[in-house]
Amino acid sequence: MESPLINLALLETLKTERFNDEIDLFLPFIAVTIRELQKPVVQVAEIQEKLAELFGFRPPISAIKVLMNRAKNKGLLIRENHAFIPCSAKIDEWSNGYERKKEDLQVSLDSLKGALSDFSSENFQKELTLRDAENLIFQFIQDNVSSAISRRAYSKAELSNDIKNTNHVIAAFISHIHRKEAHLMEHFGRCVKGMLLANYLYFADKSTSKKTFEKITVYLDSPLVIGLLGFNGSFNQQANEEFIELLRNLKIKVCIYDRTLDEIESLLSAWKNDIARKVFTRFNTKTLELLRSQGYDEARLDTEIKKLQRTIESKGIEVVIGFSAKQRFQCDEVSLERAIAENFKKDKDLTHDTVCISRTHNMREGKHIQGLNEQFSVFVTGNTGLAKFANGFFSKNNYRSAIPVVVTEQWMTIMFWLKNPDITNKLPTDQVVATAYSLLYTDDKFWDAFLERLERIKRRGAISEEDFVLVRWDADLLRAVHDVSVDVGDDFSDDDVFDIVEGVKRKYLLDSEKAMAELERANAEEIQRVRNEAQAEVIAERNARAVEQGEKERLLKKNLSLERKIRKFSRVVARCISIPVCFALIVSLILAAMQALPDNVFPSALPSLKLSPTLTMGILVINIIWGISSWVFGLSVKSVNSVIENWLSEKILNFFTN
Repeated sequence: MESPLINLALLETLKTERFNDEIDLFLPFIAVTIRELQKPVVQVAEIQEKLAELFGFRPPISAIKVLMNRAKNKGLLIRENHAFIPCSAKIDEWSNGYERKKEDLQVSLDSLKGALSDFSSENFQKELTLRDAENLIFQFIQDNVSSAISRRAYSKAELSNDIKNTNHVIAAFISHIHRKEAHLMEHFGRCVKGMLLANYLYFADKSTSKKTFEKITVYLDSPLVIGLLGFNGSFNQQANEEFIELLRNLKIKVCIYDRTLDEIESLLSAWKNDIARKVFTRFNTKTLELLRSQGYDEARLDTEIKKLQRTIESKGIEVVIGFSAKQRFQCDEVSLERAIAENFKKDKDLTHDTVCISRTHNMREGKHIQGLNEQFSVFVTGNTGLAKFANGFFSKNNYRSAIPVVVTEQWMTIMFWLKNPDITNKLPTDQVVATAYSLLYTDDKFWDAFLERLERIKRRGAISEEDFVLVRWDADLLRAVHDVSVDVGDDFSDDDVFDIVEGVKRKYLLDSEKAMAELERANAEEIQRVRNEAQAEVIAERNARAVEQGEKERLLKKNLSLERKIRKFSRVVARCISIPVCFALIVSLILAAMQALPDNVFPSALPSLKLSPTLTMGILVINIIWGISSWVFGLSVKSVNSVIENWLSEKILNFFTN
């Protein structure tokens, strides 16, 4: 048989885009199988064997017959005398480039396997051959897509001699490529969808070509609703939202029982009370981290509880209140609870699961549902073990149905995704990715074994209470435990525990040092910022003073220039006043002196200049005062001129400046 991953990828890659219903998707596989048989007449059993050889899956004879009849209708086969004769032209047309696509896939999937081998070596120091890597990928896809298996991968991790927790290795790898290697995620997605196609031929109702299913009612288990509300992380929420979208677009009625609402409300109430009392022993570490990161406290959880029913109904889910059981079809709930208890821990309260499964079985009224076109109810859970033991109980009590009472969301995806894959194209891959992330943060046998050993060491006093609290509630502890379990499985030694404790303490020390370095850097940046601001303020103030000084100097120069002009003007005006006054005093003094001379002194030709005695006396008094002032105060024409000039300048300056 060819590489199983190649087979799965071929199933996805070869499917035709020209289809009326999901059966048409498989015609390229039939075309390739018939071509490889190279026989003039083909038989159902031969096609079944060749499909197993080429693609790694063996559909039941009933499915092969449906496919061959569809191939006949499409012209790939001709029916003569109860024999099927291949039509070469149509076979080549529907082979859909098999050889070329197979070569391309070989290259791309080799890169996927090589990436897993490198990832294992770098992160876990475990060397994987390409064949080992392929087997790990194939097994993980099979365990988490195929509904034929008895459990989900994370319920009991498979062990090998060298790698004691293979599921953690592959889950860590898937989460890595999902976040950082989109091209590898595309190759992985092809394999996931191929597995879904292979499973469809085993389980799907191949006689139903309906595109909507109004007669089907789905009742969701509480973990699916909790995931839908976002309490299991964003990836799980996205996968559940896509799953609900698929069901609603197919007109399937989506409901929960009132018991499911009560269980979810009780869980949120327990979280609220534990957070209020600061008691975290019952929390999954990642759940506690998620609640803290999203700001959930007592008050917010109380608000979520009060609006819980409205929130659920807003997502298109009907809450069915009350149930009236028909006693004729009522199962033995005590025996049912005993049967499903094999899938859980001994102290698990199974009342909710028992009641919901019993109600779903009761609504069927003993009818054996054979096809998707019938009216029926089904209980959908994420726990494959629960589905296995519940359906096993009903089978032992003579209720066997092609559509089980309890199914997983993988089963529902297999049954309905191909009815309209365009609705939620990434749903199968997203479901597997969500499982991978949940594997990284699931409390399992490894976690329980570690906690038991840690508690034992604490009781011996080998680890301090401070270190115990520090380690026990560390957000990355679960991941560290799973990393170590790759080597030791669930057989943790004291040294293993001490190594994990030291690793957590080192992480906190590094985080503290990093925080201190960040704080120092922030302080240095703040100091530099303040210094720069201070320097900028000093420079700005200096520049402002320089501008102010320049403005003052400019105004001073302007004022000085104005003052010079005013003084020049005042000097001229003062001289115009002082010179005539001085001249007048001199003339008056001469005239007064001439009055004292005899008349015959003056020539007859000169006119007689006689002044009145009063005027003469006034002139004499003024001149005497002037003389005394000049002698006592130094009064002179020049000083008078200066006084007039200063007074006039002051008045003019005051006029312009005030």
